Amino acid sequence: MRRAKAASVGAVAALSLALAGCSSPPLSPPIVVTHVHAVDLDEERGAVYVATHEGILRVAIDGSESDAEPATVERLGVWKGDIMGMARLDAAIYFSGHPAPGENLPANIGLYRTDVGGQAFTPLALEGEVDFHSMTVGRASGSSWSMAGIDSASGRVIVSRDGGVTWSVGAAISARAVSWDANADLLYATTDEGLQVSTDDGATFATVETAPPLVLISSTPAGASTDAFLVGVDLEGYVHTSIDGVAWVSSGLAPPLTSALSVGSGGSLVAAGIDGVQRSDDGGATWTV
Repeated sequence: MRRAKAASVGAVAALSLALAGCSSPPLSPPIVVTHVHAVDLDEERGAVYVATHEGILRVAIDGSESDAEPATVERLGVWKGDIMGMARLDAAIYFSGHPAPGENLPANIGLYRTDVGGQAFTPLALEGEVDFHSMTVGRASGSSWSMAGIDSASGRVIVSRDGGVTWSVGAAISARAVSWDANADLLYATTDEGLQVSTDDGATFATVETAPPLVLISSTPAGASTDAFLVGVDLEGYVHTSIDGVAWVSSGLAPPLTSALSVGSGGSLVAAGIDGVQRSDDGGATWTV
């Protein structure tokens, strides 16, 4: 029997989850989540950040798989807008999407920044201009951070190489997900025509003929403690890894209808889908809630 497909281009798995903090009584009111759009594994701080239709959630993790207490789930800060794209670099979290109900903001908020403590939510660039449905951030050696995103309205890749000061508009490829490699050099994008790669900051893309038909893609961050690699989930829900973006190895099945994927600095994976947030420490062969 064929495995149910991963969330495909133009379709996001609908979630209806009630997550409550469970660290001390009395329990706080449940946090209701309708959609998960992005996820990030921060192994250094023992946390997973989950971008949802109702803001960012922080899930505390202890790194162990056996006899672990239920994870503590809390809202990161007070902002409850619809976060469509999210990416983290060190202690900074960058995101895009739509305002919270009742906010006097443009429908497309552009690029915002907060920190891993959720202390402030600050506009950075492109306010009212873009709605990134997928984002990736990295740092090439000796440079400021590099950002790339897919604008939902135009389908174009938009890139900054100077920390968000200036932006260049690239090709229109209507990608589902984008990711720098670990060196923020090559830019990968998952599309209906297959995995695409750009060597010129999104101005042009070429098909990676040897890659599986990936829907999601992520990369180990710069300075990771493990060998750098790419990971993706294909249309049938299979997980694939690659050290060069050319040769890919299938390593298992992702959780059902996975809609978001991330790789931590130690090489572990996290995936979010209809069964919540799950982690794999063996390249996607097995998963733990």
